[in-house]
Amino acid sequence: MPGTQPTPAATAPTKGPWAWLIGAGVAAILGLILVILAPLVASATSTLFFTLGLCGWALAGIVSFVLLGIYTLKNTQRQAETFYIEDTTQTLLYRIIMGASFIVVIGAAVEIALFVGKAVGI
Repeated sequence: MPGTQPTPAATAPTKGPWAWLIGAGVAAILGLILVILAPLVASATSTLFFTLGLCGWALAGIVSFVLLGIYTLKNTQRQAETFYIEDTTQTLLYRIIMGASFIVVIGAAVEIALFVGKAVGI
């Protein structure tokens, strides 16, 4: 149609959403800190040990993976809607955060199992 111009936002290149990726990384790092801190500040029979392990598991397992899922959803939407430029740094960070979160979840699960085995006696 005459007189219609494309909006500048529609033609401007875009990249993936950093905020969701950074949030997932922060959650994974906080989970790692809690998992490392648990054996340093409490014994395996202490409820503090269990609480730190459980909070580390929740941060690295639930929060981090949910934020990575939202990042993937938003990134895919951006790829489909506009002129998208892939950022290899984001892809690398996504993979590092995903792998680190898996490792932290395993470490936290070991701590939780250690508490249950020693304190509860199952």
